[in-house]
Amino acid sequence: MISLITSFSRITILIYIIIFTLADIVQLFELKLNDLVANIVNTIQGMMIFLFLINSSAVLYLQKEEPKIILMATFQIMFIILLSIVLNNITVPVSKALINNMLMFMCFSFVFLERLNLDKSLKQLIFCVVALVAGTGFIFLLQRIPNIAQYVFVFAAIGIVALLLVCVVGKVEYGAKLSLSIGGIRVQPSEFVKISYVMFIAGCIVTYKDYRGYLYSTIGAGIHAMILVLSRDLGTALILLVTYMFLTFIAYKNYILLSIELGGAVMAGFIAYNAFPHIQTRFIAWSDPLSVVNDQGYQIAQSLFAIGTGGWFGTGLCKGLPNKIPVVTTDFIFAAISEEMGAVIAICLIIMYMCTAVIMFNCAYKCTNSFYMLVISGLAIIFAIQTILNIGGVIKFIPSTGVTLPLISNGGSSLLSMFMIIFTIECSEDLWLQPDRGHSRYE
Repeated sequence: MISLITSFSRITILIYIIIFTLADIVQLFELKLNDLVANIVNTIQGMMIFLFLINSSAVLYLQKEEPKIILMATFQIMFIILLSIVLNNITVPVSKALINNMLMFMCFSFVFLERLNLDKSLKQLIFCVVALVAGTGFIFLLQRIPNIAQYVFVFAAIGIVALLLVCVVGKVEYGAKLSLSIGGIRVQPSEFVKISYVMFIAGCIVTYKDYRGYLYSTIGAGIHAMILVLSRDLGTALILLVTYMFLTFIAYKNYILLSIELGGAVMAGFIAYNAFPHIQTRFIAWSDPLSVVNDQGYQIAQSLFAIGTGGWFGTGLCKGLPNKIPVVTTDFIFAAISEEMGAVIAICLIIMYMCTAVIMFNCAYKCTNSFYMLVISGLAIIFAIQTILNIGGVIKFIPSTGVTLPLISNGGSSLLSMFMIIFTIECSEDLWLQPDRGHSRYE
């Protein structure tokens, strides 16, 4: 009976995700939806979110026979409702679709962390509550800082000092210094530096309208990247450098500068490849994982085996072997989703991420305040690049970089920073409409 319910749930869950994804696409391309149609589409997405979470939790309960799953599902639903209420009341959200996507990603996180490790799923729910409070507090702070762009060097100092602390006293994980231990709590400052870094670059460009803006932003970006390289946190260094390149291009629209930056990035990549043996190891594992399947290629090989085993429609929840994949709850959770829910849902998830990134860029396009336009663009770039690096590494499109999948992977610092990013974007209109908020794009 349980096997029959699990098999039937593969179909119902697939239907929920496909409907949600189609609604995402409709909202993305039908930009002139009237209010009634838009509300209907948002309501449908909301229904799919709850049906997906309830159905998946029911299957997990039947498979594991663990009463905690029902209790956790109840708290998860309560949290989703609370988050929706908060985002709709602290400001007028610029995009209901962005909220819906955020909630769906979190449901994937809850379901698969329960599937993989019940304790980690409980911690993720606690992290979500903390992130909700922190995100709300962050917006409250931004709303009360007039002329925020002028604090450009404060943002630079915050980022550089935080990264230096990790470089000097950080804990080594997977060959890199990534985190600090504070009172027994592991914190990864680089996740929050992404936000201060974007504000620093945007502040330089807006505050200094001549060559100094580009010069200061370039020097600051270089210092951030150099410290990350010394810490061997090359994944975050790559994200920050790519963000710098595209953000300066958005601001200056200069193809010569972009070409120089791309050339410098290629040279830096070549130097890093020769300087760091673990990068060479990852390239070997990427180019031919089966030739080193018992060593460097084990992780990516297990990921590919899991994706191949799942086929188009998946093995069903609790019917696969995702725990054979190393660090499956963080870097390789997309492979677990692909194995047990199938390639169709995995493709839908990729489309959701694409739609989310486009929605973020649309929010930036609507800003008439230059500082927040650049900040939102930078945050959108970070979200998009991090998603590409994670999923690309899992499916062997690119070498693995060790970055997390936004809003789904296990991790308090990553989740907290993503909440702050999405809260900033959702509340952006309220922020740049406040008096004395900086400069207009048309000044």
